[in-house]
Amino acid sequence: MSKNDRAALETEHWFVQRGLPHFIFDYSATRDVWTRAAPVLALIALAEVVANAPNADFAPWVSALVTAGAFALVVAIWAAANRLRGRPTFARPTDVGPVEVALFVLVPALVPVASGGQWRSGVVTAIANLLLLAIIYLATSYGIVPMTRWAVGHGARELRSVSGVLVRALPLLLLVVIVVFYTTEPFQIGHELRWPLIAIAVGFFLLVATLFAAIRVPRQVGALSDGDAWGALRSRAAGTPAGGLCDELPARPQPVPALSKREWANVGLVVMASEAILVLLVGLAMFGFLVVLGVLTVPLDLTRTWLGEQPDVLVQFTLFGSELVLTNELLKAAAFLAGFAALQFTVSLLSDSAYQDEFLDELHDELRDSLAARAVYLNVMIRRRAKR
Repeated sequence: MSKNDRAALETEHWFVQRGLPHFIFDYSATRDVWTRAAPVLALIALAEVVANAPNADFAPWVSALVTAGAFALVVAIWAAANRLRGRPTFARPTDVGPVEVALFVLVPALVPVASGGQWRSGVVTAIANLLLLAIIYLATSYGIVPMTRWAVGHGARELRSVSGVLVRALPLLLLVVIVVFYTTEPFQIGHELRWPLIAIAVGFFLLVATLFAAIRVPRQVGALSDGDAWGALRSRAAGTPAGGLCDELPARPQPVPALSKREWANVGLVVMASEAILVLLVGLAMFGFLVVLGVLTVPLDLTRTWLGEQPDVLVQFTLFGSELVLTNELLKAAAFLAGFAALQFTVSLLSDSAYQDEFLDELHDELRDSLAARAVYLNVMIRRRAKR
């Protein structure tokens, strides 16, 4: 393998690790998504066959024979498909198309029908397989796992900035949060509502924050994908694995192809995932701050006065001669207000230029590096194809 071929492969791997698999040239679902998922799909299909084949109306030995026969049928279909394509009998497929996907949905669903007319079980299995295929496609096609890993790593690097923003942002957030925190209503809400309802309320705050972020994503991606001059692109790409491809570029490279719809969606998902990690860190920090503040400054007698009855005490201890308590009501109130603070931070993050300069500059800079690497990589790959 030549140095430039190795650089191209390293660039593709780098794209996947950053959650941008759709930047890979000629990216194909049948070749790059379903083939990676084929072993998992085969195991799931076999497990479903084993689970669905037995019938309560059959004798145990008959159910065992039916299960073995269904298991053998799935293996035979896999082997026959490989042989028809001239491949080793049990080789992993290199191309998974509509036929193989349809077999994954239908074969496990037909087993309970054939083994005793269990139509309901068959329909449920088919629907479950369709949903599973959708989840696997989205997770594999858009590199959800490596994207999340990269976003978490980016968020961890931002911890220093998060602590800095809390120092700057807390005074603004606390103007609202602390005034509400030292009232009876949050603690009464925590006393009256069970944890599932508190979780739903916090989830609602996060849903609104996500919708707001989604509305702002087109503007962010548009600003990132504005064309840079080739001199700037070369300079940025030099610090990435695509730097090894720069020597293949002509003196006047072709214009950079515009982002396709899938590439655009891929960049948008990376932006949203990175911002979500940052918002989550701020929300967790606010939750911890309010819990500590409540334990230190809200004694048991005050909580009892606010509620009109005994609170649910989880932990009670003495510190410097004072009785401190951690109550269930305090945890619920802190969670509720932390969700509100996370929503407020999201709005500020996406609408306030000062917040964007502080927290999103590094993210945008790294994404511009990815776009520069894409420009060099695509130019080289298109030239290679043209020469064939």
